[in-house]
Amino acid sequence: MGDHNGFHVDLAALEQASKGVNDAIAALEAELPWPARKMANDGYGVDWMTLSADEAGSPVLAEALKKFCGKWVYGVKYLVEEGDAVASALLDTRTGYQKAEEAAVSAFKKILAAGVDNPTADLDAAPQKSFEQYLVDMTPEGPTQYAISHLLNEAGADTKVQG
Repeated sequence: MGDHNGFHVDLAALEQASKGVNDAIAALEAELPWPARKMANDGYGVDWMTLSADEAGSPVLAEALKKFCGKWVYGVKYLVEEGDAVASALLDTRTGYQKAEEAAVSAFKKILAAGVDNPTADLDAAPQKSFEQYLVDMTPEGPTQYAISHLLNEAGADTKVQG
């Protein structure tokens, strides 16, 4: 979205942040012996990640790991639940900003069509026209209009004016 008096929303960054949270949860699922989203919501699984005294190298270390994992059942449950909520909220925020921007652009194009273009034209069709097309349409017909159209078409716009 545009920058308005220092206020700027980066829609791609919101989507990337949501993806990052989901990727972190997926990485957690890849490391755990259970599906994090399904089982962590009930607090299960972390306490299964224990080692025997032989595997840990010490009965004290094995017991400490068992206690730690038992306590982190709730921590992982919280992280997964909150992570899912954050990812969902980020996408909802992105969608809201995108819809607001689309509505504002659509309304502006309708105002532009009614005020400058053709006041008798179908205003519902106005949002489909590009701003470049409006610029060309507002330019008096003739060489100037053809020149502007040519420059915009060279830049990748399709202004539908031949000249």
